[in-house]
Amino acid sequence: MTRENKTIKILADRAGTVKELTNYLTALENAYNSLHALDRFLDLNHPESRSSRRMRHFIYKFGLPFINSSLKLDNSPDLIKPVDALIISRISIQSPGFWEIVGSLNPLQQIREYLKDRHERRKDIEWRETSEKEKAILENELIQKQIIDYDNKLQVDRIKILKEIGFSNEEIRELIWTNAGKPLMKLGKHQDNGIIKSAE
Repeated sequence: MTRENKTIKILADRAGTVKELTNYLTALENAYNSLHALDRFLDLNHPESRSSRRMRHFIYKFGLPFINSSLKLDNSPDLIKPVDALIISRISIQSPGFWEIVGSLNPLQQIREYLKDRHERRKDIEWRETSEKEKAILENELIQKQIIDYDNKLQVDRIKILKEIGFSNEEIRELIWTNAGKPLMKLGKHQDNGIIKSAE
């Protein structure tokens, strides 16, 4: 499938220390790379993909490529083509400021929707009073809903393919949590400390 690049603007409430900004950019890149790897893995197994039959043959013969035993996809920056790499195109360091980021459409849309939804939820007083464990459960539910609802027909097809190649419902949930939920939650922590406000 062809990739389309997109620009999102991540709004910031404040600047930060070098360490805070380094951690934020690392979390942003990790979330993007993980979502990109998940998207790529699912695209490779989509019935309309030219490589689908070949991929199914390798899965049948050798097991699941790109995946370790914890269902973690290989999100190494080395596996992302230069055209799909995450690029900072513009920064405004003021209060409020922003980061303009360019990258592949699907991962950036998921990051944008996650940050927007999380920003709206953070406005709710009950969210601030929720325990950390309950926050993690709510984050997981939000992330799974976003990924499954995102371009819903395509996701239904992709989940069907994962089932066809042997994934159980629990493994599908774990695949989504490991490769989308955890990286997005790490990015979300920078929303809690004010480095990120929302995204548009």
